[in-house]
Amino acid sequence: MNCDIEDIQECPADSNLAGKVAVCDGCPGKDLCLSQVSQPDPDQQVIDLRLKAIKHKILVLSGKGGVGKSSVSAMLSQMLANDGKKVGLLDVDICGPSIPSLLGIADQPIVDSQWGWKPVLSSCGKIKTLSVGSLLSSGSQAVVWRGPRKTSLIRRMIKDTLWGRLDALIVDTPPGTSDEHLTIVKLLAAAKPDGAVIVTSPQKLSAGVVSREIRFCQKMKVPVLGIIENMSGFTCTCCSEVTQIFSSGAGEYLAKKYGIPFLGALPLDTRLIVAQEKGLNIEDLHPQSPVVLQMRKILREILVMVGEIAVPH
Repeated sequence: MNCDIEDIQECPADSNLAGKVAVCDGCPGKDLCLSQVSQPDPDQQVIDLRLKAIKHKILVLSGKGGVGKSSVSAMLSQMLANDGKKVGLLDVDICGPSIPSLLGIADQPIVDSQWGWKPVLSSCGKIKTLSVGSLLSSGSQAVVWRGPRKTSLIRRMIKDTLWGRLDALIVDTPPGTSDEHLTIVKLLAAAKPDGAVIVTSPQKLSAGVVSREIRFCQKMKVPVLGIIENMSGFTCTCCSEVTQIFSSGAGEYLAKKYGIPFLGALPLDTRLIVAQEKGLNIEDLHPQSPVVLQMRKILREILVMVGEIAVPH
């Protein structure tokens, strides 16, 4: 008998039902889930208090790796900071953190004060940033952790961090729909995050994988603000003409299939690569770059959706 992946039942979306429903029977983790659910979370009140001081919480997600989630997260944060907003950037990619390098803070450690962890401030925009990459002794150090330890660290990143009052907290996530995603969604639930921005690459192959992330959001009741198709075409640095070098259309295909907004397509631009490798803000260096102009349009759409910009009647 063939096994169909669609027939495999998933963990219950409601954490309060973990270990209690029929799908949990026979699962080796049932007892652990029951032990966690049976007791109220003593830290949730502190977490909720921290999050109340943050006006907007936006997740950046994708089921597939290598589509540029971290690059998109960094650009969103930098543009908000350029607009005078107080911004935080939380990197919950435990095993492959990229944010410290993209913001030029790879050599700056997290300070553990008597009041909690102090996020590192980026030189461009003074973005409050927290990443496991800033907690490691070396950038080449491997993080070999099981799920419970990842969960514990992500809890600390919110509960024990001095985020202060922020206009926006951007949460950069790893690929997939596993421990990190379940943990951050559960912790943010009471604070009602504004939603998720889904990132895909142009190929239809990517669409099949990214669609799982959209279904994850639907199951976990996380609003999807829209889809960004990243690396959609190549920008000539001489004339700024964008040429399609891959197959395209994955973003619009997913938007139509699931009835969610298509925010736009971001082209490849070598100037963006150079800027982010140096930890700089491309908008400061090349404000007329097609990727900058398009990201500005995308950011405006997001701000309209979260109620930050009023739409004229």
